[in-house]
Amino acid sequence: MAQFLSTLWPPVLSRHLVGAFLRTAGLCVAAFLAIAVIVDFFDRFDTFLQHGATTGSIVRYFFFKAPVFVTAVAPIAILAGVLLGLGTLGRQNEFVALRAAGVSIWQIASAPLAAAVLISGLMFFWNEQVVPYCSQRAHDIYGVEIKKGPFKGLMDRRQVWYRGLAGFYNIKHASAEQKVLAELIVYEIGPGFLPRRVLEVDQAIWNGGAWTLEGVHAYRLNPDGTVESEPALDFRLPESPEDFLAVHRDAEQFSFAELRRYIDDLRRKGAHADEYLVDLHLKLAVPLVSLVMVMVGIPLAAKGTRTTSAAGAVAFGLAIGFSYFVVLAFARALGQSGALDPALAAWSANGIFGLVGLFLLLGAE
Repeated sequence: MAQFLSTLWPPVLSRHLVGAFLRTAGLCVAAFLAIAVIVDFFDRFDTFLQHGATTGSIVRYFFFKAPVFVTAVAPIAILAGVLLGLGTLGRQNEFVALRAAGVSIWQIASAPLAAAVLISGLMFFWNEQVVPYCSQRAHDIYGVEIKKGPFKGLMDRRQVWYRGLAGFYNIKHASAEQKVLAELIVYEIGPGFLPRRVLEVDQAIWNGGAWTLEGVHAYRLNPDGTVESEPALDFRLPESPEDFLAVHRDAEQFSFAELRRYIDDLRRKGAHADEYLVDLHLKLAVPLVSLVMVMVGIPLAAKGTRTTSAAGAVAFGLAIGFSYFVVLAFARALGQSGALDPALAAWSANGIFGLVGLFLLLGAE
């Protein structure tokens, strides 16, 4: 086994290739992260000034937003790292010398691909353990500390508590895209801050001007401690869908296990779950983008003719990365609308670009 591994991954060659790839990829991640932070800062600069945001709040916001940016820029940065790091070796004719010495393109590619598999595993861990918490913290800091909005929503892993105009709301599911609230419980508050009525709503659907309530049950809480059922014809939900954006959880704020439980819960209640089902598959597909980008980048870098400069390598990496995310966004939209199977929508971009990378590797050999 040791002899086989040393043949597949010659130690000196592997260290040389992986070192060139990882050093450059790390620098590209740092550079693209800095660009993302600067762009987001100037995009929100008017908001910071308008609300008089403190330096501490802004720093905390970007500190917690940085992990989300890392996930977004990592695939393009890794591709640029391959084209820059290994492309430099190609332009120096090192790959020509290796091929002349009988080293196949698969031996050249094997060590960087193994490193990409490791990076994909680390990205999955990063997206599971770091991104959900940091994304939620950035959301809270921006809405409460920076925009000086009232703290209306308290979220745990399964539900939301919201302070609304009609009382306190307990929401099991809030969809900003579908404009639907599922399993809503409203606690109306009377004098002395005591609950006077509880309303259970199976589903609230926004019709453009007001909420249509389905399956409403009302219970009067009497001062003597008794509870009696009563009609709820007078009840209206005064908020608009935009008011509930603060308590809508994006997929990035869930871990894979949390999102899967959330989808199962929605299905049991008969609620629409396609938008989350696509994102569930994406939580497995997105970390593997690093492997796909390395597959595409290695044969291009080995040729040493496609990119003649560092700027050209970065531009070419951006072009391919942009194309990947265009395909991914288009397929995701089709999956969320029900026009495409959720699993196919999530994995289509990886499949297309993975086949392109495999074709380029076979052509290079």
